Amino acid sequence: MNLTFSTTVCPQALLPEATEFARKAGFNRIELFRTWTESSPVHPDWSVPMVRDQLDEAGLILTGLNIRNITGRKADSDERNLNYNLRQVTWDLHLARALRLQVANTKGGKRTDEALEDLIEGVNGILERVEDISLNLGNHHGNRLQTLEDFQAVLPNLDERARVLIDTGHLLTSGEDVMAFAEGIADRVGLVHLRDQKGETPVAFGEGDLPIKELLDLLKGAGYDGELVIEMEKVDWADPLAATIQAREHVKNLL
Repeated sequence: MNLTFSTTVCPQALLPEATEFARKAGFNRIELFRTWTESSPVHPDWSVPMVRDQLDEAGLILTGLNIRNITGRKADSDERNLNYNLRQVTWDLHLARALRLQVANTKGGKRTDEALEDLIEGVNGILERVEDISLNLGNHHGNRLQTLEDFQAVLPNLDERARVLIDTGHLLTSGEDVMAFAEGIADRVGLVHLRDQKGETPVAFGEGDLPIKELLDLLKGAGYDGELVIEMEKVDWADPLAATIQAREHVKNLL
């Protein structure tokens, strides 16, 4: 398994500052966000070649891109329009491909039956259309994909190129059993976001409620050898760099 830097620890940093932060924290791999962080590869001052060059100059491998969610709705009006939503998501997938990726991360919409239908139809439609890419579907507090039961209802209806993104921070926030969740979808894990905290309370890795060692052992037993993205999200850390280094070292020592 590989340790990957997440720009959640420096959401206001532009790409050059974010890559420098990652390098100082001891990472050689990085994951970016289509929205939410200022290091987005769709920043108006950046082109795709500029993003690729910046990553190369920093000595960082881009391991993933978090794209817009498959909600079945228009973002500006909340009108149900799956085709419009899928055009946006497909655009994001082509961006991921231009950034030399073969996988992207997304999530679902509201916790409704309608959103469930649109998610299943949308994922399968996208994977049929874009044959050389796969999707990691993440759990999120309050999202259509929140619980183990949500994934168990969806996964049998999806192409095998749809995998699961385990987001431990949102499992903790939702009150979900992390180990039961991971065990229930162990054969479909595509990515892991590690966050050892609930909400916005600063918690050092290893001091929160996340059973990190047990989770890593389960993943190893299931044959997972992908990315472990270290997330330090939405927290006013006294020393963000030191906290990120501590997190990386803690997880590294458990591998």
